[in-house]
Amino acid sequence: MKKILVIITIALLCATTGFAQKAKFGHVDYGTVMKEMPGIDSIQKVLLDYQNDLEEMGQQMADEFKIKQAEYVNLANTTTSTAILKVKEDELMKLYQRLQDFVSSSQLDIQNKQIELLKPFQDQLLAAIKKVAEAEKYTYVFDITMCAFHADTDDLTAKVKAELGIK
Repeated sequence: MKKILVIITIALLCATTGFAQKAKFGHVDYGTVMKEMPGIDSIQKVLLDYQNDLEEMGQQMADEFKIKQAEYVNLANTTTSTAILKVKEDELMKLYQRLQDFVSSSQLDIQNKQIELLKPFQDQLLAAIKKVAEAEKYTYVFDITMCAFHADTDDLTAKVKAELGIK
């Protein structure tokens, strides 16, 4: 039984050693290439404009809330009936909840817009990485920012940039 385990272990070691020797590893600085891609700067402007529009709408809602809150405080300091104060308080709470919901959905909208705008660039970059990897016969290409250690890999960043027409 021990001989069988030893033989299996040796076979596995030989198989994985052979694989590691045949595998070719490379890396790319994905973030740097992405920042240098033609047209990516226009994405930032579109995203900033989109964000500013949402912030402006949020500010209008916040201003409306402040006005309603001040009105409520003024009413509370007079002889206004508790029934009217309760109605005004409920209106204020609904407005506050709408504001909170808007802020939450705005953040998600901005993230989704960013994903939507960046997707074509990401697809183009991944296609370039794949083309370089296949042409150079690389088994694996890693994003350098995701690797804690990469001593025995080749930097393919310049080749990928050239494939994308980036100087």
